[in-house]
Amino acid sequence: MFKQLTRLSIDADGRYASDAELQFLQDYLDSADQRLSAYEKIRDQEEQIIHRWEAVKHGLKQDTFHMGERDVTEICRRDMTNVFRCSVTAVLFNDLDRLREGLLIWYQTIVRAYNYTDYAKISYKVIQDVIQEFLTPEEANLVLPALKLDHTILSN
Repeated sequence: MFKQLTRLSIDADGRYASDAELQFLQDYLDSADQRLSAYEKIRDQEEQIIHRWEAVKHGLKQDTFHMGERDVTEICRRDMTNVFRCSVTAVLFNDLDRLREGLLIWYQTIVRAYNYTDYAKISYKVIQDVIQEFLTPEEANLVLPALKLDHTILSN
């Protein structure tokens, strides 16, 4: 969204923007209430969502909370929460480019350095299922692209 606004302000400098150039803004405004609702629900239920996310992961065959003999539960919770919060904020502002180019590319480096890619595949797939328990289908449709982006970038 911010990148598009910046581009529009440069492209339309000294003239009025066309309807086609303004369409992204209309699309955003049309979905603003749903974006805000999803953001507020997630913000207000974050503890329950994270708890459910971890519970599902604990139920899987593969242990996603240990690296060798080391328990990384707290590190996982911290990192999952940070990525999750940034992803939900990106949904609020309709700015997946900033999420991708900022946090996710940086965090991908960490995931690869610690050879956590397989765990990320599981973790960021699970949240896509869990989040649907907390949102309406319309809200989930706005949030899922960000969570899928998390999954794609962090598990490759």
